[in-house]
Order: sequence, then structure tokens, then C-alpha cells
Amino acid sequence: MVVVPEYCLPISVLLDCVRGDIFPAEGAVWVMGCESLTPAALAEFKQEAAAHCEVIHESNGAAVVQGTYFDPVACCFVTKNAAGALQKVVLFQFKTCPSRDPHFLENEHLRLGQSIYQFRNTDESLGFSAIICSDAFTLGADTALCRKLTDRSTLVHIQLNPNPRHSDYRQYRAETFGRSPTYSDCDIICLNWAQNVTQYENLVDGPIPWKNIGGSSWYLPQHRCSTQDHEVVRNDSLGLYYSLLEKRRHVLLFHYDEAVFELTVPKVANLGAAVLVNPLGPQANARYVWDAQLNTWQPDISIPDAGLNELLGQDEYVVAAFAALQSAGNRLSIERAVALSCGPHGISDSWHVVGKLETCQMKADEVVYRTTFCMDSSEDARTVRHNRVQQVATLKYILANDALPAQVRDLMGGDAEICWNLATPHTNVTKSGCLPALISYVGQQPLPDRIRGVADSFVELLRKEGKAHQRRVAVCYRKADGTTAFAEMPALTRIDHDGGSLANITTVL
Repeated sequence: MVVVPEYCLPISVLLDCVRGDIFPAEGAVWVMGCESLTPAALAEFKQEAAAHCEVIHESNGAAVVQGTYFDPVACCFVTKNAAGALQKVVLFQFKTCPSRDPHFLENEHLRLGQSIYQFRNTDESLGFSAIICSDAFTLGADTALCRKLTDRSTLVHIQLNPNPRHSDYRQYRAETFGRSPTYSDCDIICLNWAQNVTQYENLVDGPIPWKNIGGSSWYLPQHRCSTQDHEVVRNDSLGLYYSLLEKRRHVLLFHYDEAVFELTVPKVANLGAAVLVNPLGPQANARYVWDAQLNTWQPDISIPDAGLNELLGQDEYVVAAFAALQSAGNRLSIERAVALSCGPHGISDSWHVVGKLETCQMKADEVVYRTTFCMDSSEDARTVRHNRVQQVATLKYILANDALPAQVRDLMGGDAEICWNLATPHTNVTKSGCLPALISYVGQQPLPDRIRGVADSFVELLRKEGKAHQRRVAVCYRKADGTTAFAEMPALTRIDHDGGSLANITTVL
């Protein structure tokens, strides 16, 4: 499958493909968001392509006053005709619902289609469909149609959208993900234009900068995506970033810059032997960027920066705090060290597994809160990321300059580093010649319940781990006068404590 976004492909390029050799092979399909087409331009394309392919689209006898142009997606594929010979086919599907814009451009001029096509295999066990941008409004309102397009299916949603996660545009996803996983086992691929689109309405007023996010994402059910470190890190290195939606759907976020992504993706459902089922989910093979000098797409051999360098370079304290983490080169290590250093709001024995990492969680609004994915310009996300790195920087400062409690006093003096290692997954501070420790800074004058909750959870976490560093834990915060205080930890100081649990920590399966 090849997919390009809404309004993206010039119709002249599509015609060149139809006439030439650049066309899908048998068994493949291209989903091409094409530039707008007037009825006359559509008739001209059919005439020009007639000798090379079959062109299919719904009949549209609407009066001209109901619209002057179509917004088409062209599904291109090869099949066999009645004589058994291979036949090129271009199936045009037209947008069925106008987008909203300040000048009501589509409301006034778009010629609406009435049909959404669905491809199915011979036993109808798998399906595939495409929708165009604001077609999402139709699916959001028509739950029966939404179910039909997302039951063991792949649904491609192409867009040219300043805000692809607007509540109206994601309503169909919320409806789908809220249903039983048995009947919503689907891949949803939302492909939007890259970030920071510039719109030209006319030559007089000048360009209009959207300042938009890219927002392209791949959504998968919980049982069909790997959260193994090596799989997630590999995708990360090619610009495909992991998050987990609160509706228990994996979300893979594409880097927002202009690029071509090449992926290998298992089927939505494999009806063969169980041993043949692949639960890894989409795996990035390559990321291509445009080379203007060579006039072609070239593999990007560098790891794309998702804004982390700018975030961590904001001041000297942040730079110092993240020095050891950045040199490790593993973005997941950064996420884990940040989670421990800021005091997670919920923690279990397996808190560090990617699918359970607090920094990788995504709420229903689909805002991205990952520390190492900084391309989401939401004010909420920017604030959370800023606060996290400042908390880590403050912790580093406290380790170097403040008096520490007895159980971690040997970490004083400025040589302690904030880092994360799988060998000691529940610790985040190391120093040469010392045992690792778990130390968190929970902010300026936090709620007492917050201090106690993190302290008890951390003590219990290390107690259950049962290693030599199990008593090396501390939770600190800043008081109103700017001084540093540390949470009391009765389990470490009371002689009458029997060693039992102070917090209810369970392993989440």
C-alpha cells in the first residue's frame, strides 16, 4: 500500500503513472489524495486515460450550484478483466462532507460525493477503506457505518488539516476504540500534511501560516503492537514514535517534517495457523527526505531530531542534568529516568515497560506528552515537558549542593549522575564507588498526600526488589522559603517497622 495525503497529488502526475510503468503491482493498492477536480477536468482525465486503464467513480448528476469541484482520493490497483488479462484501474472516491474553514470555501464550492468504497478479500474476513478529512464527521454521526469500516479492517484517513485531533475529527476513533476489541480490531492510519503549512488564498493578502502540527498517526489494538525496547527504539530512530492511548490503543506517531516512510505491517487478522500471527505491529524500514540537488528522495541515515535538543538546551542546569542520559543514546532511558526523577503518579513492579511508562501515556485528546517527542505544540504538552526537565534539573542541583538524608548521603558533592539502567531499573541516581539510588524531586510545596504517596511507593518498590540498594531511597521537595525538605520514611528509620508493605504495589499484567 502507498498513501499520500488529501489534495496532494497533481492529476497530471496520476495521468503519467496511468500511461507509463509506474503503477501498483498486482496485489497492491495506491491511495492517492489528488488535487481538486472540476467535472470537466474529471471527464478530460477519463478520456486521456481510457486507452490505458479503467476509470470508475460514482455518477454525480448534481446541479452546478451544489458545487464546482470534487475533492478526490484515487485508489489505484491492478485486477483481471473478464478475459483474464491484467487491467489497470483508477477508482475515484469523492469527499462526502465539507470541511470547516473561516470563509466556508468547501461549503460553497465542494461538489459532494455520496459513496465510500470498501475493498474486501474473497471470504470477506478483512476489509480496507479510505476516507477524506471531514468525512470523519459522517463516521462520527453514523455508528453503523463506522462499525462496518472498522471491523477487522484497515481504515486510511487522509487529511489536509490544521488540527487533525479536533474533537469532531476524532469522534469516530473514540467511538471505535470504545467498542469491544472483538469488533473493532482495526488499523486506523491518519495521514496529514507535514507541520507548518503555509496557505496562499490570493496574491494580494500574502501567505497565511498555519503553525500546525503534522499529526500523522497509526492506531492499533492492544494485542497487535510490540512494546519491546529494541522494537520501539528502532522505530524511534526512524521517526516513528510510540505512545499509548488511554482507550488501550497503541499509537505510532510520525515525525512531523516532510518525509516518506517505508514500513512493514502485519495483517489486521491472520486466519492461518496461530504460529504465523505477527504481533509486532508496524516496523519502520526507512525514512526518506527530499534532496533538492539530486531532485529525488534519499534515505535519511541520521536519527531525526524531534525537538529534544532544543528542549534540553534551554539552560545550563538542564544541560548538566541530562548529560549522562543524552550520552547513553537511548530515548527510552530518558523517559524512564524522567519518570522516576519527577515521582510517577502510579507505579508497579513493571512501571518501566514501554506500554506502562507514564511519560508515554496519551489521553483522549491525543496530545503527546512524551519528553523525547517535543513536536507537539499544545500548550499543555509544552508545559508538562518544561516542568519535567526543570524538575530533573532541580534534582541534579539538590544532589550537588544540598545536605542529603543519611541513606543517600554518600551521593553528595556534585559527582552524582541522573541516569537509567536495565540492570537496576528502579533507580535513577549513580555515583562512582556508590550503590545506585532512587531519588525523586516532586516540586515546589506539593500536596502532603503527593509526598507521602511517592515516598511509600518508592520504599515498597525497592523493598520488593530486595537488592543491596533497597534502602537507598529519598523524596525531596522545595518549601515556600526555597529550602529543600525530604519526606519522612518510617520504614527506613523506625525500629518497630516489621518490613511489611507500606503501599499497595501490585504487578499489572
